Amino acid sequence: MPEQKKELNPESPKSGILDVVMESEHAHQLADFSPEIVMNELLALLKEREREIVGLRYGLADQKQATLEAIGNKLGLTRERVRQVEKDSLRQLRIHKQAESVLKPLDIVRKTIADHGGIFAEHALVDHLLMADKTDRSINALLFLLELHEAFDALEESDEYRTSWRIKEFEMEKLDRFHTQIKAILERSGAPADLNRIKSEFRESDVFRSDPQYYTDKVIENFLQITKHVRSNPFGEYGLHNWRVIRPKDVGDKAYLVLKHKKEPMHYTKITELINQHKFDARTAYKETVHNELIMDPRFVLVGRGIYALAEWGYKKGLVSDVIKDILSKANEPLERNKIIDEVLKHRFVRRNTILVGLANKKLFRKVGKSKYALA
Repeated sequence: MPEQKKELNPESPKSGILDVVMESEHAHQLADFSPEIVMNELLALLKEREREIVGLRYGLADQKQATLEAIGNKLGLTRERVRQVEKDSLRQLRIHKQAESVLKPLDIVRKTIADHGGIFAEHALVDHLLMADKTDRSINALLFLLELHEAFDALEESDEYRTSWRIKEFEMEKLDRFHTQIKAILERSGAPADLNRIKSEFRESDVFRSDPQYYTDKVIENFLQITKHVRSNPFGEYGLHNWRVIRPKDVGDKAYLVLKHKKEPMHYTKITELINQHKFDARTAYKETVHNELIMDPRFVLVGRGIYALAEWGYKKGLVSDVIKDILSKANEPLERNKIIDEVLKHRFVRRNTILVGLANKKLFRKVGKSKYALA
C-alpha cells in the first residue's frame, strides 16, 4: 500500500516558517520595486512627441502635472489634439507587445493590495510602496502606472471614502459593511476607542462572522485608513470624524487632549510644546494663545503658578485658603493637619509649605489641640 502524503497543517511550525520566508521575499520585492524605472521603460516604447506629452500630463518629467492648455501652448497644439495624443498613447502602451513584461514588477503592487483586502487608500499605498524613495516624481510615476495597468481601478474620493485603488475582483460591499459596522460601534459607545478595542468589538459583529478569514487584522487596519467618517487622533484613538476629541477645533480642545493623556497638571508652556509636538494640524500654537484659552475655558483649573489641570479630575478654582475652607466646611469637624494637606493636594498642585502658610491665617482658621484645625 503506497504511503499517503500528509497534509500540511496551517498551524504547524513548517507553515509558520513558510509564512516568514514568503513575508521576507515580499519585503525584498517591495524594496526592489521602482515605479520610475518601470515608467522609463514604458515611455521608451513611445515616440518622442508622445513621450513628452504623457510626461508633462502626468508630471513624470518635472514633478508638476501640466494642463492640456499649458501643454498645447508649449508645443503649439490645440487642447483637443493634446487630449487625443494622450489618449492614443495610453492605449498604445496598454496593447504594446512588450507592455506585459515591462509591467511585470507591478505584480508586487497587486499582491500588496490583495493582501490588504483588495483595496488600499492612495495615501497609505504610496507610503507603503515608496518607503525608501518617496519623491514627487516617484509618486507621480506610481499613480501613472496604476492608471495605466488594467489590473487596477481607482475609487474616486467621496463623502465616505478617501481616494483609493482596488483590484478588479474587489467586492465593494466588503468595505461598505465594515464602514457601517465601525460607525455603529463608535456611535453606540459615544467615546473614542484604541485599535485593539475596535478590533475586539468588530470581531463580535455579524459582519466579521460572515467572513472571518477575510477580515484579518491587516484588512481591518487598512480599511480604517480608507473611511472618512472614522478618524484617529495623535494618541491612537479612533472615533467619528466630527468628534472634537478626534479632530480638535481649537487650542482649547488640543490642550484638553494633551492634559487628558498626560494625566497630570502641567505648566501652560509645556502644554503648548506638546500641542505642537503632536501636530494636530498644520497650525502652530503659541503660549500666549494657549494661556488665554486655559484661563477662559471652564474645562481647566489653575492649580499652581501657570500650572493647569482638568476640572474633571476634581481640582477646584480659588486660593489655597478657599480650598481649605471648603474641605473643613464639608467635614463639619476639626481635621488633622496632614489630612488637610492630603485633601488640598487632591485639588491643587501646590507645595506643602504653601498649604501650611494658608493654615496659619488666623482670620480664617483656628488650631484645635496639637495638630488639628477648624474654621475660625
